[in-house]
Amino acid sequence: MFNKRHSKFYVSLMILMLMSLVQINAQDFIPGQLWTGLKQPQPQSELPKGKAPFQTLERVAKRNIPTALVPVQSGEWIISDGWEMTDGKTAMASNKSIFDPQYSTSAWYNATVPGTVLITLVNQGVYADPYFGLNNMNIPESLSRTDWWYRCKFTVPKDIEGNQLRLLFNGINYKADIYLNGKSLGDMKGAFIRGEFNITDLVNKNGENILAVHVFPPHNPGIPHEQSMIAGQGLNGGVLSTDGPTFISSIGWDWIPGIRDRNTGIWQDVRLKVGGDIIIGDPLVTTDILLPDTTQAKISIKNIVRNITSKTVNGTLTAKIENINISLPFTLAANEEKEITFTPEQFKELNIKNPRLWWPNGYGRPELYNLELTVQANNKVSDTKFLKFGIREMSYELMVNDNSQNKRVLYTPNETVNKGKPVFDYINRVAFTKDNNLPTIAKDADTSGLQPLSSDDPVGPFFAIRVNGVRIFCRGGNWGMDDGMKRVSRERLEPYIRLHKDANFNIIRNWTGETTEEDFYALCDEYGMLVWNDFWITTDDTVEPSDFPLFVKNATDAVRRFRNHPSIAVWCPRNEGFAPKQLEESISAMMAKEDPTRHYHGQSRFLNMGTSGPWGYFKDPSKYYTENAKGFNTEMGSYAIPTANTIRKFIAPEDQWPINDVWAYHDLHHTTQNFGDFINAVDRYGKAESMEDFSRKSQFVTYDAWRNMLEAWNSKMWNNTTGLILWMSHPAWPSMIWQTYTYDYETPGSYFGAKKACEPIHIQMNLPENDVMIINTTLNDYKSVTAGLRFIDLQGKELYKKNIKLDAKANSATKCFVPEKGNNLPQLYLARLELKDAKGKVLSINDYWMTNGDKKSYEAINTLPSTTVIIKTISSKGKTWVEVSNPSKTLAVAVKLNVVDKNSKEILLPAYFSDGYINLLGGEKRLVELDIPKSITNYNIVAEGYNTKSK
Repeated sequence: MFNKRHSKFYVSLMILMLMSLVQINAQDFIPGQLWTGLKQPQPQSELPKGKAPFQTLERVAKRNIPTALVPVQSGEWIISDGWEMTDGKTAMASNKSIFDPQYSTSAWYNATVPGTVLITLVNQGVYADPYFGLNNMNIPESLSRTDWWYRCKFTVPKDIEGNQLRLLFNGINYKADIYLNGKSLGDMKGAFIRGEFNITDLVNKNGENILAVHVFPPHNPGIPHEQSMIAGQGLNGGVLSTDGPTFISSIGWDWIPGIRDRNTGIWQDVRLKVGGDIIIGDPLVTTDILLPDTTQAKISIKNIVRNITSKTVNGTLTAKIENINISLPFTLAANEEKEITFTPEQFKELNIKNPRLWWPNGYGRPELYNLELTVQANNKVSDTKFLKFGIREMSYELMVNDNSQNKRVLYTPNETVNKGKPVFDYINRVAFTKDNNLPTIAKDADTSGLQPLSSDDPVGPFFAIRVNGVRIFCRGGNWGMDDGMKRVSRERLEPYIRLHKDANFNIIRNWTGETTEEDFYALCDEYGMLVWNDFWITTDDTVEPSDFPLFVKNATDAVRRFRNHPSIAVWCPRNEGFAPKQLEESISAMMAKEDPTRHYHGQSRFLNMGTSGPWGYFKDPSKYYTENAKGFNTEMGSYAIPTANTIRKFIAPEDQWPINDVWAYHDLHHTTQNFGDFINAVDRYGKAESMEDFSRKSQFVTYDAWRNMLEAWNSKMWNNTTGLILWMSHPAWPSMIWQTYTYDYETPGSYFGAKKACEPIHIQMNLPENDVMIINTTLNDYKSVTAGLRFIDLQGKELYKKNIKLDAKANSATKCFVPEKGNNLPQLYLARLELKDAKGKVLSINDYWMTNGDKKSYEAINTLPSTTVIIKTISSKGKTWVEVSNPSKTLAVAVKLNVVDKNSKEILLPAYFSDGYINLLGGEKRLVELDIPKSITNYNIVAEGYNTKSK
C-alpha cells in the first residue's frame, strides 16, 4: 500500500526516489517494468542487528499421539491430532514406503493441523517465536523452498456399511498431492480451494488407514526485504504475486516481514464425511426485501444436488428455516448433477412477514437465521448441510458512464430481472478525473436493477453502500492478514472482531483476500461487520498472476463457499489496480453467474473512489479535512505505537531503547511516512528518555491522528464523503504502525481515538476553523440536544463556555456553531465538547488539547502535579461499570484503565473498556463500562495516566 501509482512514468519516478531512500540496488528495479522484488539478498551490513541474542528452544520430543475424529455434525468429523510432518528429503530417506504401516516417523515432528509448516516448527521447539525481537532473522528462507510431507493414521467410525466416504480438505497452501493407503486421491493447487475426494473404495473400514499429503510451497517464493535502520522500509512484495492465489504478502510487505515458509501447509482443517449416494453442493440463499417496506421479505434457496454413483437415484431435498419445513422430490441419473430451487412463488412459507433483518453494526442488530438442508435417498439421510444467513438487501450508489453520459445510479442486484451477466464494464471504463474512473454499462447488460439518482447529490461520483434501503456511513479498517503465521482459530479471531464492534466500526476490508476463511466471515456476520472482499492481486506496478485459470478456479470456489454470509458487501478483483483484461473478463462473468446478489467492483482505488492514502503522519492535521476528506477511501493510516506493556512482550530489554534495528524491523518506518514529523510531535511533550516515556507520549499523538482521520470524514458526511477504511485496523504481527489495537488485544491511543470518532452519536470540532458539529450515524432522530463547549486551563479554571440547543437528525451531520476566538488564552488548555440529550444525560464527551501556536506549548502538561484517581466497580443489570473519580483539584490526563492479575499484576487481555485515555477534571467522576471473558476471575482494575495512577 505504500507504492501507489497510476502511470508508468509516475511508477518509475517514485520507485527510483524510494530506492535512493532505502538503498535498494539499481539492478533490482528496471524502470517501466513490473516490480518482481529483490534479485539477491541484502548485504550483511544492511541486515537488522540487536543487542539481545536470538532466543533458542529445545526440540520437543516426538510423541505417539493418536488421531482423534472430532464430530462436527452427524456424519462429519474433523481429523484432529495424530498428524506428523517432515521435509521431503527426510521422508524419502527411509528404505520403507511412507505408506507402509511399519514406516518409522520417529524423526518427524508432531504437526499442528490446521496450521502451517512454520507453526509446527515453532510449536515443536525448532525455532523460537518469530514475532519476538529479531528471531525471524534466525529462521531460514529455505523453508519456502522445501517440500513437506504430512501423515496421519485413522480408523473410520463403525456402522458405516453401505455409505459413501469422502475426505474434505478445506485449504492447503500451495500445492498438494494426496494419498490414502498408498493410492493417489488427486491433487490441489491454490490456497483458497477445497479438495473433496471419494474414498469409499480405498478406505480400510476394519482397520487403520494411512493418509499422506505431499505439500509444495509456491513456485516463486522470492526474496524478502529485511527492514533495518540502514536498509529502511523497502518495497512491497514481489515475484510471489505471480503465484496468486496464495498469501502474497508472506514474501514481506511494509507491515509484515517475510514469513519463512510463505504460509505453506495444511492451513485449514481436514474432514471425514460419511453419507449416501446424493450430496449437496454449495447453496445460494437470496433474500429480497420489498423496499421501502421492510416488513416483508422473500427467500429463495438454490441448491445443487449430485449423484456420486453409477445408478439412478430418487430422493427428496428438504429445507428447514426455524418453523418452515419444505421439500422437493428429484430423480438423478448416474453421476448427474441437478439444480433444485425453492422459491417464494412455489412455497408461500418463504414469504416472510416482519423478518428479523441483518444490519451493520450501529444501524441495528445483525440477526441471523439457521438453514438446514437435508437430502434423503433410499429411505435414509444421504447428506445434510447447515448454514446461517441473514435477511438483508444490498444496494449500491455509484456514477456510471452510459452512452457517453455520466449518471449517478442506485444498483440493486436483486432487482435485475435477467441475472447471470455482468452489469458493469471495467475494461472500457472512462476517466472522470485524473485519479477516478467510472465504469461503463456492459454489452447486453440487463439494467433493470439500475435506478437513476439525482445528479445534484453532493456525493457526486463516489461509491456508497446501502443496506435494507439505508445509506451506511462506512467506517472501519483493513486486515492485511489475520495472522502472519495463519493461526486463525475462532477463539483467536473473535476478540479482534469484538474490538471492531466496540470501536463502532461497521466494515472490514479483506485486503488481497489474505483472510479468506469461514470463521472470519462468520464472526463478521455475528458482529455486524460489512466485508469488502478483495481477491489475490496487489497493485498494478507489481507482477500479476501467471495462471489465470487457476486464479479463477480458486475465486469461483471461494465465492460459492462464502456467498451466503450476509457480511460480504463487495467483491473486488485487485488491490489498487484493475485486473488484467483476460482475467477481468473471466472474473466478471464468474461473479455474475455465481453471486448475482452483490456488487462486483473493478478495483479498490481509482474507480468511484476518493483515491487512497496517505499513510503517514500529518504535521498539519487540518489537511485531513481540507485536502483528503472526499469520497470512499479504502486506505488511510498513520503511526500507532503500542503501549509499553505490549512493547515489552516482543522486544528484549536490551533493545527497548533507544530506537534501533529491532524497532525498524517491527515496522517503525523511519525513512518514510513523515517519521520526522511524528517524532517532532512526540517531542512536543518533552524529549523521550526511555521506551516507557516514548510510548506514553506517543499515545497523545496517535490518539489525535486516528481521531482526526475519521472526524475529517465525519465532517463531510453525505456532503462528499461516504466511507473510510483505515490502513489498518488490525495488525498481522507486533508492529509500530498501521493498527488500531495491537496483536495482543491491547488498545492503545490509536484505538480509543478511532473509537471516539466513531461514536454513534458524536460531537466533534473540525479543523481548521474549530467549528462544532454533531455526527449521528444512528437511525434515530435526537430532539432538543444540547451541544456545549468549554475551554479549561491546566488549573481547572473555565475560560470560555457556549451551549446551544438543536435537533440532530438520523444518519446525518448537523452543524452547531463556530466558537469565538478568545483573547489571552494560555499556551495550553483543554477544549471540552459535551453533547446532552433533552433530559440532560451525557451522550458524548470529546476533549481536544489546544495551544497558542507555540511549539513548546505542550510541554506545559509536564507541569501538572501527580494525582491519584479512585476506582470503584459497580454491577448493574448484568453489566460491570468502573467508576473512576478524581478527588483532587488537579487535572488527571490521559487516564487508561487496565485489568490486572491480583497476584502477578500482569495486564490481562482481552479487556473491553468503553472509553480510554480520558481526562478527568478536578472532582469529576466518569463511568466506563467493562466486559471481560468469563475465564478472567482473579483480577483488579487499575488506572494509569500521564500524571496519574490509581490507589
